[in-house]
This record gives sequence, structure tokens and C-alpha cells, in this order.
Amino acid sequence: MKNIIKSILVLFLVIFISGCMEVIDIDGKTEIRVNESHIYKAEIVSTEYKEMDSYSWKVISDHKDYNLTNETTSKVTFNPHTAGDYTLKVIAKKNRKTFKDTIEIEVKEPEIVNGYILPPEPDETLNNSTLLGIDSNDNGVRDDVEIYVIKRYAKDPDFPKTKTALAMQYAWSSQKILENPVIETKQIMSNAIGCKFYWIRQKAKTLTTFEAMQFGVKHKIYDSKVKDKIFNTRVRIERKFEYNSALSGQIFEGKEKTIDMCQININELGE
Repeated sequence: MKNIIKSILVLFLVIFISGCMEVIDIDGKTEIRVNESHIYKAEIVSTEYKEMDSYSWKVISDHKDYNLTNETTSKVTFNPHTAGDYTLKVIAKKNRKTFKDTIEIEVKEPEIVNGYILPPEPDETLNNSTLLGIDSNDNGVRDDVEIYVIKRYAKDPDFPKTKTALAMQYAWSSQKILENPVIETKQIMSNAIGCKFYWIRQKAKTLTTFEAMQFGVKHKIYDSKVKDKIFNTRVRIERKFEYNSALSGQIFEGKEKTIDMCQININELGE
């Protein structure tokens, strides 16, 4: 009988303690890819407490192959190495009050195209709500643009690796224009365009002038579809106009197109 009463008291105590814990919000994605680091920030709902005295993060999962760092701060980095379902839990304390919350995270295997690991498809509304959008792998190319470029040029029957490299450099340069639409940014875009012309000239060495022109038209790469994908919102289009305006009326000296203009050595791609 005493054991039963004791168990009931313990149960009530647990319920009481749990009930005293206020809920906080964790800002983080609910779907990520293997080996993709994301930072989850615990945000206190009540404005009364802006900073906690302590934080304690932990992962609840049958999978143990992951890294968890900064687990005693308000921001934690969770890097899973195995696909599956995870629960990320935080307990924060302020004076005598305890706060808690959890977030369910579905970790998936990354999509790989031609050996290229794609970032996850971003939420369209969130991605288009800011000028620069979402770049989860921090490579300087917006995720939706990167996915489009990789998947599109992977299907090219002749030069999939080269066209991917050229298009990615153009996308990276375009992102720089969005960041800083000034005349000083022109060299970045000039390098991207120069790299493409270098490649065309290398391929056209044994062609007639007319054949070389045909080759350039056939393998344009930076067509309207790519540009529409990059500059796909009003604010991004206006930013491009601002860049064009900065260049308007200027005279630029042409430079020799060399491999040094390329972000990667396209001569080593075997195409």
C-alpha cells in the first residue's frame, strides 16, 4: 500500500513539475538532409525573459550518428549523419522558472545528381520573401537556382559538367549583383561571361566562322529561362535594373578571355 501511495505521489510530482514548465518556441526547419548543418534558436515567447541562465539541448532518437554542438547556448548546431526521425529538445532556466520545447526533424538522404549533392528545395514563399533568398549550403547560389541549374544541365547530351560549371558561375555572379548592384561588381560578371567565351573559343578552334557561330547559339547557357529563375521577383528585377543603370554610359575595355576567368578549371572536366 505504501508503495502504491509513493508511486502516486511521484506521479503527481512529475505532473506538477511538468506543468510548471513554460513552453518556448524553437525556430528551425522540420526537414533537412544528411550532413547538412542547421542552427536552431530557442526563442522565449514571454518578453519578460530575453536571456536564460542556462540551456540544455539533447537529441532524442534511435540513431546515434550525429553531432550536437553549442548545446549549452541558445543556439545549437545539429548535424545528423543518418537519415531518420529525430526530436530536438531544449530545456532553459531563468531564476526559478523552467522552459522547454521540442521540434520534430525528418532527416532525409541528400539528392545527388551527377555526383553533385543538391540542397533541399526551399519553401517558395520564404525563399522569395527576401532579396537574397535561401542559400542553405552557403555556396553563394540561391538554393532554388542551384537545384534548377544542376538538374537542367545534368541532362545535356554533350557537355553536362561544363555547362553546369558555367551556369553555376553565372548564378553566383548574379547573386553578387543582387547583393551589391554597383559598377565594381561588373568584374565578377565579366569573369563569368568571359569563361563561357573562353570555352566556346576552345571548342571552335577547328570550326569555320559560321560553324563557330552556330555552336555559340546552340550552347548559349545563359538563356532567358536561367535569368528568369534568378531574377524571379519584383525586388530582384529592380536590383538588376539598378545594376544596369550603374553601368549605363560607361566604357569598358575588352580583355582576353582566359581560363583564369573561370571559378573552376573547365579544361579538367574531360569534355
